Amino acid sequence: MEKISTRQQLIEQLKDTLAVEIGARDSYEQDTLTFKNFEIVDTIKKIKTDEDKHIAILESLIRLLG
Repeated sequence: MEKISTRQQLIEQLKDTLAVEIGARDSYEQDTLTFKNFEIVDTIKKIKTDEDKHIAILESLIRLLG
Protein backbone atom coordinates (compact mmCIF):
# COMPACT_ATOMS: atom_id res chain seq x y z
CA MET A 1 0.00 0.00 0.00
CA GLU A 2 1.19 3.46 -0.90
CA LYS A 3 1.92 5.94 1.88
CA ILE A 4 -0.77 8.59 2.34
CA SER A 5 0.86 11.98 2.65
CA THR A 6 -1.84 14.53 1.83
CA ARG A 7 -5.35 15.27 3.00
CA GLN A 8 -6.69 14.65 -0.51
CA GLN A 9 -5.04 11.22 -0.64
CA LEU A 10 -6.62 10.38 2.72
CA ILE A 11 -10.05 11.50 1.51
CA GLU A 12 -9.70 9.41 -1.65
CA GLN A 13 -8.66 6.36 0.37
CA LEU A 14 -11.65 6.86 2.69
CA LYS A 15 -13.95 7.12 -0.35
CA ASP A 16 -12.50 3.89 -1.74
CA THR A 17 -13.03 2.18 1.60
CA LEU A 18 -16.58 3.58 1.74
CA ALA A 19 -17.34 2.04 -1.66
CA VAL A 20 -16.15 -1.35 -0.42
CA GLU A 21 -18.24 -1.07 2.75
CA ILE A 22 -21.35 -0.11 0.77
CA GLY A 23 -20.81 -3.06 -1.56
CA ALA A 24 -20.44 -5.40 1.39
CA ARG A 25 -23.58 -4.04 3.06
CA ASP A 26 -25.57 -4.46 -0.14
CA SER A 27 -24.36 -8.05 -0.45
CA TYR A 28 -25.44 -8.77 3.11
CA GLU A 29 -28.87 -7.34 2.35
CA GLN A 30 -29.16 -9.73 -0.60
CA ASP A 31 -27.98 -12.62 1.58
CA THR A 32 -30.81 -12.03 4.05
CA LEU A 33 -33.22 -12.64 1.18
CA THR A 34 -31.36 -15.72 -0.03
CA PHE A 35 -31.05 -17.66 3.21
CA LYS A 36 -34.03 -19.00 5.13
CA ASN A 37 -32.26 -20.35 8.23
CA PHE A 38 -33.05 -17.97 11.11
CA GLU A 39 -29.62 -18.28 12.71
CA ILE A 40 -27.83 -17.45 9.47
CA VAL A 41 -30.16 -14.55 8.67
CA ASP A 42 -29.83 -13.18 12.22
CA THR A 43 -26.03 -13.31 12.02
CA ILE A 44 -26.03 -11.63 8.60
CA LYS A 45 -28.30 -8.87 9.93
CA LYS A 46 -25.85 -8.21 12.78
CA ILE A 47 -22.97 -7.99 10.31
CA LYS A 48 -25.01 -5.65 8.09
CA THR A 49 -25.65 -3.42 11.12
CA ASP A 50 -21.89 -3.23 11.68
CA GLU A 51 -21.40 -2.31 8.03
CA ASP A 52 -23.97 0.48 8.44
CA LYS A 53 -21.92 1.82 11.36
CA HIS A 54 -18.70 1.64 9.34
CA ILE A 55 -20.39 3.54 6.51
CA ALA A 56 -21.62 6.25 8.88
CA ILE A 57 -18.13 6.66 10.37
CA LEU A 58 -16.50 6.89 6.95
CA GLU A 59 -19.06 9.41 5.72
CA SER A 60 -18.46 11.53 8.83
CA LEU A 61 -14.70 11.41 8.35
CA ILE A 62 -15.02 12.39 4.69
CA ARG A 63 -17.29 15.33 5.61
CA LEU A 64 -14.93 16.39 8.37
CA LEU A 65 -11.88 16.33 6.11
CA GLY A 66 -13.65 17.68 3.03
